[in-house]
Amino acid sequence: MRMIIAGGGTGGHLFPALALAEAVRARGGEVLLLGSGRQIERMALAKGPYPVKFLPTEGVAGRNFLGKARALAKLLWATWKAFVILRTFEPQLVFGVGGYASLPSLLAARLRGVKAAIHEQNALPGRANLFLARLVHRIFVTFPSSASYFPRQKVVVSGMPIRGEVRKEYPREHEGLGLLVTGGSQGARFLNKLFVSLAPELARVPGLYLIHQTGPRDYEWVQAAYRRAGLEAEVRPFITEMGWAYAQADLVVCRAGAATVAELCLLKKPAILVPYPFAINDHQTANAQFLVRAGGAVMWREEEIEPAPFKETLLNLLQDHRRLRVMARNLENLLPEDALAIILRETEALVAHV
Repeated sequence: MRMIIAGGGTGGHLFPALALAEAVRARGGEVLLLGSGRQIERMALAKGPYPVKFLPTEGVAGRNFLGKARALAKLLWATWKAFVILRTFEPQLVFGVGGYASLPSLLAARLRGVKAAIHEQNALPGRANLFLARLVHRIFVTFPSSASYFPRQKVVVSGMPIRGEVRKEYPREHEGLGLLVTGGSQGARFLNKLFVSLAPELARVPGLYLIHQTGPRDYEWVQAAYRRAGLEAEVRPFITEMGWAYAQADLVVCRAGAATVAELCLLKKPAILVPYPFAINDHQTANAQFLVRAGGAVMWREEEIEPAPFKETLLNLLQDHRRLRVMARNLENLLPEDALAIILRETEALVAHV
């Protein structure tokens, strides 16, 4: 199959795109990636095996009149550029994974009469996918609850495409209490500041093995603050081997992006979820509540966190091995674990049906 995969901009959009590209290529297909040229895309795709093109796009929501006018002009220009790219590459399917590049690519697909599909990662769908639902042929969703927002005959509950690297089995490299802190691909300054404030207390926890992904902006000062507090930790700006990081963890403290939530389910990792409070439609809270209702995670809203009670919750969970085992069991079978197989089966059938 010749497929264009469009989207990106954040790890939550980009990593499912790469997982799907990996699966298509493994079956002998050809893939072209369309992105918006943001830093994480350029970093993650620079040495990859896939051809990549970037479209000049930006968001419309939350801007003043002039900002919206500029963004809409860019959308029209990006749609034309995508149209030209489609004419050259001649894909059998355009697959949107969300992000700024997804909308113009799928508009161009419909203008050229190319089959189109989208994947909605979050429990609460975004405006772009709600709009695109009328135009595409198939809609894949991570969470069963989000299916109700779309035309029933188009929806497939697939779960989340997860990279092969995350699925790899890594050995556990320590015998203590494994804690992974991550704010996603860009890091989370709130979590970074919170854990620096807790560092003197965490330094006194016997056998604590801490891995902290800070994002590139905060890496140096977080690492220095841990050293001053006497806290030994594996601090990294970005973790490329997330499968390894998860393998070391008994507990994960993280945001509640859809890709992260799906990885927690797949790997059965109990979590303390701190949803990003400025996510559109507060969709990270909806994602987090999916795990909280199942008993696989606890959630703290950012505005409610004070270091002392949060520390108490964190340490109680780390040291309650029985509860962690129960939480891990509660994560079983929450989401389909074969998302890539489901998506490939459905898209191949879609392309074959003229």
